[in-house]
Amino acid sequence: MPQWLNDIHVLLTSRVPIPRMLFLFSVVTLSLFTLSAHHAATLAQVGLILPVMCALFGQLAVISVRLPSTIDSLERIGMANPGGKLVLILIATYAGLMALPTLSMAQSALSIGVLLYLCLFMVVFYLMGDGSKISWFACDWDDGKRNAANWHVIRLVSVILLNEIVAKHGTPFDWIIAITLGSISLHYLMYWTIYATHPHDKAGWPD
Repeated sequence: MPQWLNDIHVLLTSRVPIPRMLFLFSVVTLSLFTLSAHHAATLAQVGLILPVMCALFGQLAVISVRLPSTIDSLERIGMANPGGKLVLILIATYAGLMALPTLSMAQSALSIGVLLYLCLFMVVFYLMGDGSKISWFACDWDDGKRNAANWHVIRLVSVILLNEIVAKHGTPFDWIIAITLGSISLHYLMYWTIYATHPHDKAGWPD
């Protein structure tokens, strides 16, 4: 059987992880924006930016759900008792984001945040070679780790480009769609490309 048919079979039969936290973020953010869109002008009068508020509440929901596992991950990499410090850092960060005067500044802050995460990921995985410690990749997927890491880097770059394009040429609603549904689409695209390019058994099926 041709190798490309075997590649397609692997792609179609491989399980793509469900991005539960992305779905939670998207549901909260989209719901808040849809329900409160008619209050955008009123909020702007007191210095609050509706799309930013919705995104922050969506992220807050994700952090609330993931806080225990995040603290465990930080303890695994050597940060003892990070709970109180982590909460204070998050509160300070969110207070700063709420004080941003314009949507464009918030969009730039998102790009910078993803870029910082990208740099951290590249340092930990490529230079330290220990991405599994913080649950970026499965410990037993030795052959596919670098392949997956490469596609993860491409996905993060795509998130930055998507955010920048929508920030320059789209409406606030377009930006909300990009950071929610767009991020989910890029998640699935990343995993499909990981599976499609994974060095699986090249012997394939018998002819």
